[in-house]
Amino acid sequence: MHRYHAAVTPTFSVIEAPGAALAQGAGRVRRDPAARRALAEWRRLAGGGRTLLAVSGGADSTALALAIAPRAPGSCVIGHVRHVMRSHAETRADRDAVAQLAQRLQTPFVEAALGPIAGNPEDTARRARRRALAELAARARCVCVATGHTADDQAETLIMALARGAGLRGWSAMPASAPLGPGVSLIRPMLGVTRADSERLCRLAGVPWRDDHTNDDPARARAHLRARVTPALRQRWPGVAERLSAAARVAADAQGLVEDRAAEVFGDVYAWPRDRLRRERAIVLDEGLRSAWRRLTGGVGADRLGRRRVGPAVDAIRDRQTAARRFEWPGGVELVVGARLVAMQTPECAGAGRP
Repeated sequence: MHRYHAAVTPTFSVIEAPGAALAQGAGRVRRDPAARRALAEWRRLAGGGRTLLAVSGGADSTALALAIAPRAPGSCVIGHVRHVMRSHAETRADRDAVAQLAQRLQTPFVEAALGPIAGNPEDTARRARRRALAELAARARCVCVATGHTADDQAETLIMALARGAGLRGWSAMPASAPLGPGVSLIRPMLGVTRADSERLCRLAGVPWRDDHTNDDPARARAHLRARVTPALRQRWPGVAERLSAAARVAADAQGLVEDRAAEVFGDVYAWPRDRLRRERAIVLDEGLRSAWRRLTGGVGADRLGRRRVGPAVDAIRDRQTAARRFEWPGGVELVVGARLVAMQTPECAGAGRP
């Protein structure tokens, strides 16, 4: 069986003059409110740092390049990752379209190729793409990788989080900024821009975009939302994507407050007075226990530490029973809720006398 790997072979190319059509449309793009929002957000998130613009060839990432690259000469590189989930002809055409865009924008171009897949194709491909982008950014001396995720993507992510019963962290959807690799951050400057805005920017510039037919597969949750759910929401509530994206930002701020409080209450230890924990809200206990578990295990298997595991432990901490209860968590972790003490440990810790 093949394993998924990323063969990263960056190449650079720059030409002296942009194409005539782009030169004519550049002014219209520059004046567009959506482009100005994306540019301002990029400046805020990147802080002037050199940025790899991740461009697939689709409308959103093409609009990202059109909005930022001409206004930040010398600060941007356009990067493209070739996948194996589509035909060679399609991926080659995507790559050529992005390379041509980079030439017309007088922006350096780098690319990476991904090898065969095993396991969950969609999830594995996403992880491999992120690794490839981080490596491309490092080789191109970029401190940020900017993606073209829009308000529509954010709204879809929030809806899916709500549908699966996620908590506040899930409601936060995609963060505007997050670590990607050593010395490289992932930023999303387009979360205040809609998919319709992206397509308009491409048309203003006279630049065609590529469509990925795998995004239309109704078996995929996001594709189902795009085909059936979000069109109905937009028809009933115009501007719903922007409002849901704004709601996700509020949730992210609230999640930050919860994390701050959990850090104060739980600290960096693995045993806590139960009376003190009992005075806290359930959402703080949930965050504090998860954070302690991640410190203890390195976070491996975090997808198995869901609400069904954490919820009963939180309930046990807050009730009035005094009999000790034990909860087995992923990574060999045991959480013990006693009459006076709540302790988290692994077999190794227990053997060393550590709580």
